[in-house]
Amino acid sequence: MGQQVAEQQAATGAGPAAGGPRRSLGSALPLALGGMLGAGLFVGIAPATLAAGRLVPLAIPLVLVAVACCALASAHQSASYRGPGAGYACIRARLGVLPARFGAATALAGQVAALAAVAEVIVQHAMPAAPPAIAAAIVLFVVLAATAGLRIRGAAAWVWLLLALVVVGLVVAVCFAIEPPAGLPVGPPRGDGAIGITGAAGVLFFGFLGFERLTAPAHEQDRYRGKVVKWAVIAALVVTGAAVLLLSAALLHQLGPARLALSGQPVLDAMDAAAGGGLRPLVGTAVGLALFPVLLGILESLRSTALAVQRDQDLPAVLGRTSRAGTPYLLDLCAGVAAAVVALLVQPVAAMAFASCCLLVHHALANAAARVLLADDQVWRMRSACLGMGLAVILAMSMPVHAMLGTLVVVIAGPLLAGLVSRRWS
Repeated sequence: MGQQVAEQQAATGAGPAAGGPRRSLGSALPLALGGMLGAGLFVGIAPATLAAGRLVPLAIPLVLVAVACCALASAHQSASYRGPGAGYACIRARLGVLPARFGAATALAGQVAALAAVAEVIVQHAMPAAPPAIAAAIVLFVVLAATAGLRIRGAAAWVWLLLALVVVGLVVAVCFAIEPPAGLPVGPPRGDGAIGITGAAGVLFFGFLGFERLTAPAHEQDRYRGKVVKWAVIAALVVTGAAVLLLSAALLHQLGPARLALSGQPVLDAMDAAAGGGLRPLVGTAVGLALFPVLLGILESLRSTALAVQRDQDLPAVLGRTSRAGTPYLLDLCAGVAAAVVALLVQPVAAMAFASCCLLVHHALANAAARVLLADDQVWRMRSACLGMGLAVILAMSMPVHAMLGTLVVVIAGPLLAGLVSRRWS
């Protein structure tokens, strides 16, 4: 009965989150966009071009459909499973313990890798001469700030988002205003094709993550009305999709597919190619600053899943201890140390690909659970979950080999570790 009431409240916009001064579209939109306008936007276009060449714009509608299905499934799961880790909770309730452990392991590993990748991108753009240890230090600094209770909301969130959009607008304007140098290499290092498009979409998936902060909040005070969530997610997907499309077109125009595919800092390389080298320090610093809230958003998502897993005793109970600010400080510290190690050992593009592959597997399982949850609901909702599951599997199988192998290790090791902690295997 409680589950039906929760679903009805989510559908009608009623319930505890229906009122309050923070429940407008203007305050909801930054929650989703705060994670999407991140490292995937500024760096992910290059590895996507390596996979698809000039066809990379065709990957954007594909990934938009996949993310929309995942966001819809997440919203329905949150309506039925309130509290942290709604997607994980739905997988456990609808598919069983073992699939839930697969989903939890891939979600947590993907979010740790995402923390490392974003920190490395910050350093590469804002402090290009700094050693990798600085990226590890940035992760730990942000984790400590979040543990102390730092959350970017309201007007501050809009300032950070506008900074990212201004950088995109500046780069696009410069790239199209200046003709590219003659004699650019023709063709990417790899051939174009359908597999390349799905591979590019898999990489770009990283740039659209963050919607779960809005669709499946861990705390009731962060919950918005159903209509606000719907329109905020739609607006976030439109803005992010337009930003990725415009930036990818500008970078392809200025660098060409071959040079773009091999670029580790495509935005800065494009500024150099367009005779905008004088703006390089300004753009690099702006990119670095714009990415700091993304780290906080990733940590919020990681906390949400980890606390749900700890509640089911698949993680040590000590990780649930909270500080005076109400944050799980031991959990934050473990996540920060793990991400710092990844930042020291793995390049950002590789970490990004691994994170995307892991999170695609997680969302494939989450959509499968949503399909069972929605079996008696409207047909189109159930079919959107099926579509999301299928697309997530296809995109994950199109990722680079190293990302798939790393994800396979997580899928095997995660349930084993959970079984050892809980001393339960089913």
